[in-house]
Amino acid sequence: MATSSITHNFVIDNPESVKRFVDSLDAAEKFAGQPLQPLNGRILTEQDDILAFAARIKSNAK
Repeated sequence: MATSSITHNFVIDNPESVKRFVDSLDAAEKFAGQPLQPLNGRILTEQDDILAFAARIKSNAK
């Protein structure tokens, strides 16, 4: 497992270290689902929109 290899090489042996470790885990969990920056764009689902987009990319690549 990935977590066993992460925690294999260090020892938490005092209350302050425990607090810092738990705070780090909480912070990582809080920010895990947030994108680093907002993404601009739209999802193309209609075949005509996808074909038009592909044609535009192809014409710009020349």
